[in-house]
Amino acid sequence: MIAFGLVSLLVLGWAGWGWLSARLDRAAATEQGCPAGAEVLRVAVSPSAERPVREAANRWNSGPTVVDEHCVRVNIGSAESAAAYAGLTGEWNTRELGDRPDAWLPESSLWTDRLAATDDALLAAAPEPVASSPVVLATPEPAAEVLTRAARFRWADLAALTSDTNGWTRFGHADWGRLTVALPAPLTNPASALAVQSALVGVAQESPVTQNALARQPVSSALSALARAQPSEVPDTTRAALAALGESPDMADAPYGAVATLEVDLYRRNLGDDGRPAAKRPLWEVVADGPTPVADFPFVALTGPDVGPVRTEAADRFRAFLQEPAQQREFSRAGLRGKDAPDRPTAAMGMSWAEVGPGFARSDPNTTQRIATTWANAVEGGGIVTIMVDVSRTMGGDGGDGRSRLDWVKDALKGYTDYTVSGSLGLWPFSRSLEKGKPYAVAVPTGPVTNRRASLHVAIDGLTPNGATDFYESVVAGYRSAVQGYVPGRRNQLVVITDGGADGAMSLSQAKAALRRVSEKGKPVPIDVIAIGRDPDRAALRDLATSTGGTLTVLPDARGVVGALGQAVTVRD
Repeated sequence: MIAFGLVSLLVLGWAGWGWLSARLDRAAATEQGCPAGAEVLRVAVSPSAERPVREAANRWNSGPTVVDEHCVRVNIGSAESAAAYAGLTGEWNTRELGDRPDAWLPESSLWTDRLAATDDALLAAAPEPVASSPVVLATPEPAAEVLTRAARFRWADLAALTSDTNGWTRFGHADWGRLTVALPAPLTNPASALAVQSALVGVAQESPVTQNALARQPVSSALSALARAQPSEVPDTTRAALAALGESPDMADAPYGAVATLEVDLYRRNLGDDGRPAAKRPLWEVVADGPTPVADFPFVALTGPDVGPVRTEAADRFRAFLQEPAQQREFSRAGLRGKDAPDRPTAAMGMSWAEVGPGFARSDPNTTQRIATTWANAVEGGGIVTIMVDVSRTMGGDGGDGRSRLDWVKDALKGYTDYTVSGSLGLWPFSRSLEKGKPYAVAVPTGPVTNRRASLHVAIDGLTPNGATDFYESVVAGYRSAVQGYVPGRRNQLVVITDGGADGAMSLSQAKAALRRVSEKGKPVPIDVIAIGRDPDRAALRDLATSTGGTLTVLPDARGVVGALGQAVTVRD
């Protein structure tokens, strides 16, 4: 009892000190005048939440705040989450995105989960949600009436509804055709990713959906059915998909019947707050019965070369500021859902703001990536992918969690081999003197993956670390083969997984010259490099990759290679 009382006093003392510290900082700021620009906290925010967060920043900046004897102002920058993620894990594009942020607020923890899986050292603290928005269906009013009353739409029914050739006929509207739901690229649209996961939860009868669940035939079949049922020419973004549906004069002429979207994005689309003119015909919100996925808008402080303890502490303070009741009310008034803030916008036709059913949990990053990769493979048709794997001695080093880099890579390769449903795949290990004096070997020639899975598994199991790294000579040989085997109408690419060493006789300039010689007009083959380790030659690897239109991803250890490989083969130009 005494111990409990002591702990309680300590907790109360700590809370009291936090409150008093904030008051003292505010008083100190008032005394100092807190000149503008003394210390700037840069926050990159998803456009879906930009307006209320910017208003909160204005309130923060109107009352001078001191953190550790430094005046701090908050600067808000709007950044699409996909672009922000690519910048944080690669090169931040200052020209397009502004200065690299000290904190990030995307729409969903799907993004922060991926960031942590790629490089958890980029996160200075655990993400915390500051608002939320459920995933809903956006559809013309007549369809909303059917889905709300007659169909009683549930996410668990999505695969069956969209696969049924009778479509709207079962609801008395044969002239509407098939019942189609646009799910733009789940890799880059959280609403689509969460909707697909929620549909699979209904089949798997467990939440979250796991890798083991995806391996079960009913679940994998439901995923394939959902992907195959996608209407043609679905836009790449949810915003564009909403705009296209809102332009349709009636259901019979609509490109699809509904779009999975975040509630806040539907609200913004109907009002024209998303950068496009207001919808000619507002779309209506359908909130599903049963468990409903919700985007949680996590705020996370970041690390970086210019992020010191002052900005990290300021980020934590600003996050707490956003969670205060006044700011939560602003989130709700902007079309999001603030905690204990039921106020809703009134100028929004078609919005119901209905309660959502609990019970949904999102999948882990690797499962999410696997779903997105399988989806892209099924919707777009598989690409022509040759994977080159560094098997030099250093790949036997620690890759994280007590496993070698190569062990992690082998797991990633096996998973990708198993869930790739179409397209072609080949495997080339490289190090030094692997085959007839060459530093590389063609373990499995690139060809249709459906009849190569057994061979690929045998080849992957046989990968062992040994020798040095003739990197450039090997990559040039792989690129030459990919160009010679180019398949028109598909995305042809060379994926290179390495820990960054380059011990061979060929230099970077010689390699680039060789790539130019063997390249052919009309046969683009990007080289996408995944480098494992904290000290790879980023400049050289990026130069090599970008010279072919490819990308560089750098992982601090090999635990993120599953996601990085999925990202490399999923992202489209």
